[in-house]
Amino acid sequence: MDIQALKKVSELDVFSLLVFKLIYETGFANFAAKELAVSAPKISRCLTSLRAIFNDELFFRRQQGLKPTPLAERLYQPVCQLCDMVSQIERVADDRLNHHQTPILHIAVSPSIITSVAIALSKLPRDVIGKVKLHSWQADTEELIYNGELDFGIGFETQDTHGLEAYPIANVTSLCVVGNTNHLFWAGAEQIKLEDIIQHPIVYLRCKGFNNRIDPLELYCQTHGLLLEDIECARKLEDWYWHILTMDSLAITICNEGSFAQQIPQLRVERLPQSEFTKLNSVMAMPSYCLIERAEHYRRYSLNVKEMIIDIIKSLLV
Repeated sequence: MDIQALKKVSELDVFSLLVFKLIYETGFANFAAKELAVSAPKISRCLTSLRAIFNDELFFRRQQGLKPTPLAERLYQPVCQLCDMVSQIERVADDRLNHHQTPILHIAVSPSIITSVAIALSKLPRDVIGKVKLHSWQADTEELIYNGELDFGIGFETQDTHGLEAYPIANVTSLCVVGNTNHLFWAGAEQIKLEDIIQHPIVYLRCKGFNNRIDPLELYCQTHGLLLEDIECARKLEDWYWHILTMDSLAITICNEGSFAQQIPQLRVERLPQSEFTKLNSVMAMPSYCLIERAEHYRRYSLNVKEMIIDIIKSLLV
């Protein structure tokens, strides 16, 4: 076998071969992206890699779509055979895995409720829902869901869902204040007011799709001409806790997550009066949690599992 030809074959990856096959059969890169549930830039990168490996354009852009070059015409049948072989290997591997273990469900969750969700899931029997791995919601989470690296997410309804489907679950209807048990704020906390809270350092947990630009408390102060001298953003849940414990800061969070914080002996949690909640909600509507997922034929989980997760989220936001 020619060494150079062998080197070219060794540089190929299965995904790029699938991209080649779909573009050849349809003439459109965007169709390949939709069919493989990946972004258009990823398809473009695969095509660029294939062109470099074969030192050939492979497809010419025409008015009717992408047309194969003579080399692409010759490559099509061998590529199809390789893809079929890979599919057979995948089926055998899947059958073996299905006999030995239940697939792990990967779920992205907003950091604002991830602890509460983890505790609720831990109470479910393993034979009911199986193993679930939670991932804190990050800047690239929507893309990871779209690409199938995460099964679905519990986040906020945004305009940046990358072609995903968003199912509304519930709105936040109450909040609480969290602070060190020895904090001076609690001495006069018989009637909690936002105006009293902002006299102290504030820390809030940044959540993409909700307060990643500005927090409701900060916006409330700006809107009403109130001075808020010390406010910081925590990007990780553990940083949020440490800040409250060591920096004499106060935080506002949803009540169920606050109830977990209350289990830490050094922290005190009190419900924010409805009048104060209304003040915040009037300047920035409290978040609407959604289940964000791919199109139905790409989902690896049952409707029953989906409904269990939705019920859990609803119970946390009561």
